[in-house]
Amino acid sequence: MDFTTLLIVAYFALLAINLRKRWGVIDGPWLFFFRAFFPNWKFYHGISPAPRLYVRAQSVSGGWSVWRLVYPRLPRQAWHLFHNPAVNLALTHQNLVDHLANDINDLPEGADIRDRVTYQLVSQLARQAVEGGSRNDQAVMAQLTIGKLSAYQFEIRMELPGSNRSDLMLQSPVLR
Repeated sequence: MDFTTLLIVAYFALLAINLRKRWGVIDGPWLFFFRAFFPNWKFYHGISPAPRLYVRAQSVSGGWSVWRLVYPRLPRQAWHLFHNPAVNLALTHQNLVDHLANDINDLPEGADIRDRVTYQLVSQLARQAVEGGSRNDQAVMAQLTIGKLSAYQFEIRMELPGSNRSDLMLQSPVLR
């Protein structure tokens, strides 16, 4: 057994032992580490509203941009069957947004979603989308001419595919 395989087995063993200790509680930070290995499979349960990430940015002068969808569908091409890193990265990011939506739904009464790792990671995704560094290093706000950015904000909206209707699930505070 090589060293990498040994480390992976040890990782899963450690996670399983910690989950076993708290058998009555399946929620917690240890379960989050398991989710890194498994995608969100809820899309197989039928057509239902899906969470989408929107961002907007504020210029130094104080003006806000319009809300923009961060990961719109890219046009499909035949060669994407063999090599498709941009869409694979976008799917990974969308999976993280899906996990945040699940965490929002499972949030206990009185808990703050901003303490969850998924919220912090999606906040960083929104920041990258505004400033650049996501999807081929193109900023979502690059096409806007609002000047230098001073703040940003993100929303999670539930949208039914093919519909213009969306329901606000979460709106972040203004982030700098």
